[in-house]
Amino acid sequence: MKLLLAAEALSGYAAPAAPPAVEFVAHRELEQRACNGACAVFGWFPPGHTIYLDASLNPLEDLHARAVLLHELVHYLQQENHAFEGPATCRTWLDKERQAFEVERRWTMAQPNGLRSVDWSRRVPLQAFCRDEPSPPVAQARHASE
Repeated sequence: MKLLLAAEALSGYAAPAAPPAVEFVAHRELEQRACNGACAVFGWFPPGHTIYLDASLNPLEDLHARAVLLHELVHYLQQENHAFEGPATCRTWLDKERQAFEVERRWTMAQPNGLRSVDWSRRVPLQAFCRDEPSPPVAQARHASE
C-alpha cells in the first residue's frame, strides 16, 4: 500500500477506487504475455486490474523489485486516471513509459542506497521502439534512458 501511495504522490495522479491485483508469473510466461517472445521484461501491466511481475522478484526484500512494481503501479494510475487517452500510438506508449521511468527514478533515488542500487545506464533507449515515428529531441531521448 505504501508503494501505491508513493506512486500517487510522485505522479500526481489521484488514488484509484481500488488497488490492482499483483500476480507473480514465470519469466517465460511473462515474456510471452508482454512481448510474444523472449525479452527483458520484469513487470507488465496490460489494460485491466492486474499487474504481472516476474516470479523471481521479491518486492518485500529487494529495492529493484519494488522499483519494478512502482513502475507498473504508475501505469495502473495512468489507466485509472484516464491519462494518455486517444489513439494508441507509439509516441503515446513512449510518453507513458517515460513518465513511469521518471517516477521510478525519483523514488529509487530517494531510497537509502538508492543511487547505488540501479545502473541507470543499462536502461533500454525507448525511442528505439518507435521506428515509425520521429525520434524525440536529444534531451528527451537521453532522459528516457536514465
